[in-house]
Amino acid sequence: MSLAHLRQLWQSANPASSALRLAFWYTIIAGAWIAFSDRLLAFMINDIKSLTDWQTAKGWLFVLAMAGWLGGERWHTLTRYQRINDELRALNASLEQRIAEHTAPLQAANAELSQLNQELESFTATISHDIKVPLRVIDGYNQLLLRFHAHRLDDDGKQCLNSIRTATTQMNQLIDDLLAYTHIERKVLEYAEINLAAIIEEILAMHTDQIETRGVIVEQDIRCPMMRGDEIGITLALRNLIDNALKFTAHVPQPRLAIGAEAVGDTVRLWVKDNGIGFDMRHHERIFAIFQRLHPQDAYPGSGVGLAIVQKAIERMGGRVWAESSPGAGAVFYVEIPHATTSPASVAD
Repeated sequence: MSLAHLRQLWQSANPASSALRLAFWYTIIAGAWIAFSDRLLAFMINDIKSLTDWQTAKGWLFVLAMAGWLGGERWHTLTRYQRINDELRALNASLEQRIAEHTAPLQAANAELSQLNQELESFTATISHDIKVPLRVIDGYNQLLLRFHAHRLDDDGKQCLNSIRTATTQMNQLIDDLLAYTHIERKVLEYAEINLAAIIEEILAMHTDQIETRGVIVEQDIRCPMMRGDEIGITLALRNLIDNALKFTAHVPQPRLAIGAEAVGDTVRLWVKDNGIGFDMRHHERIFAIFQRLHPQDAYPGSGVGLAIVQKAIERMGGRVWAESSPGAGAVFYVEIPHATTSPASVAD
């Protein structure tokens, strides 16, 4: 250890250095007192009894002097610590005040945003009701015309009524999809253990008639039946992907649908594959944009919101969505959710 290092250690303000300096000075003072006072008394006093009394008095004097010195050092240390604590409290109070001053606008903005969200929720509910009521009226009268007055209409008139029925159905679907899209924006994520296999079975059960009527072959490869995530968001994403796959295999002679899930590191990857019409990868980003369509409405009906819902739901969980396809060769849509914790059952599986 160098001399410079020893000097730095000696002058340091840390507790170990302070204790070392105190012990050093105590040793020096006590040693000097014992050495010089004993020799001085032995030189001045020859009487043994008197020497003993003086030694006792000298010891008590030393004890009192050391007690005063150590007490003074302790008082000085505590005073310094108290001053430091007072300065820290004042600094903390100042920091808290400055933080409060800086965050006050943010808190006000959050409160305003919360109020706007509530107003938007009320607005969308009102709009949904007010728009759907006249649509139901239109659809109701349209059905009455088709049921009781169709014999008075020619083929063009019947076709017009059927077109009205189709348009009202599409409008209802568009309103529902828009509400679902806006609801995703405001919904608080609720992470929980999810039975992925049960969700897929439930979605497929909703399409049982279509699957059986069209003879759709459904294959499942669920290697990760349990996962952790936001159940509503994952259900929305899978429902729209499966709906999308069934829609774009409508004109395929032997429609096939493959649904899979697997754990990849600390993520869970889902996929929905079909052998439908596919798309050009040049339009990959476009298909996930709201209201964007690559095919005519009459050929493949839809609101143009489904894949936007998928992307929004997954991205809110920190995940990503992408697709691979080519025209006429079907498409496969992937969903990857990071940090999704698989259960022990899925690991064993």
